[in-house]
Amino acid sequence: MHRRNLTIAAPLGFLVIFAILWEYAPVWFDIPDYILPQLSKVIPIYFDPSALRLYLRNALVTLQEAGFGLVVGAGLGFICALLLTESRLLMSTFYPYIIALQCMPKVALAPLLVIWFGFGMTSKIVIVALLCFFPVLVNTISGIRSVSAEHLELFRAIRASRLTRLIHLVIPAALPSIMTGLELAIVVSLLGAIVGEFVGAEEGLGVLLLQAQFQMNIPGVFAVLGILALLGVIFNLTIRYVRRKSLFWIAGETGKL
Repeated sequence: MHRRNLTIAAPLGFLVIFAILWEYAPVWFDIPDYILPQLSKVIPIYFDPSALRLYLRNALVTLQEAGFGLVVGAGLGFICALLLTESRLLMSTFYPYIIALQCMPKVALAPLLVIWFGFGMTSKIVIVALLCFFPVLVNTISGIRSVSAEHLELFRAIRASRLTRLIHLVIPAALPSIMTGLELAIVVSLLGAIVGEFVGAEEGLGVLLLQAQFQMNIPGVFAVLGILALLGVIFNLTIRYVRRKSLFWIAGETGKL
C-alpha cells in the first residue's frame, strides 16, 4: 500500500512543483509573455465555454486520426510480422523495402500523402499508420524470434499444426515485445496526426496550434499543447493497463504503472 501511494504521490508532487515554477519563473527571470506566459494566463482558457467547445471538437478530430491510424498501422505491422517470420522468402524479399520506407522522413512524405488522399481525415490516418507500422513490426518479429527452441520442438513433437503453434505458443510468447511495440506506436500516433494537420487540414489540434502561432496567441499555443500532453498520457495509461491485463502471467508486469 505504501509503495502504491508513493507511485501516485511522486508524479503529483512533481506536477505541483512544475506548476509553481511555471507560474513564477517568468516573473523571477523577467520572461515576456510572448516567450513563456504564466500558468495563470493559460488555465483560464480551459474555463472559457466557447474556447473549450472549440478545443474539445478539434481534439476529438485529432484523437480519431491518431486512434484509427494506430489501429491500422499496428494491425498491418502485426500481420506483416507474422507473414515475414513464417517465410524466409518473404522476409528476404520485402524486409529491405520496408526498411527503405521507414528511412524516408514522414514529414517529407506528408505533403505528398495530403495531395493523394486529400485534406480530410484519410491522409492523417495514413500518416499515423505509416509511423505506427514499423515499431509494431520490428518488435513483433523480435518477439517471435525469441520464442524458446525447446518449446517449438515440443509443439513439433506433438505434431501441432502451424496455426495451433501460432495461437498457443508464438503469439503468447511474443506478446511482451508486441506490447512494447504498441507503446512506441502510441507515442508517435499523436505526433503523426499533428504533422498531417500542419501540412494540410480543415480541423484538428494541429490547425488550432498553427492559428494560435500566427496570431501570436502564446497562451492559446500552450493550451493546445496541454491538451496534447493530456491525450498522450491517456493513451499511454490505456496501453499500460492493457499490458498488465494481457501479461498477467509474467512476474513483475502486474506491478507496473
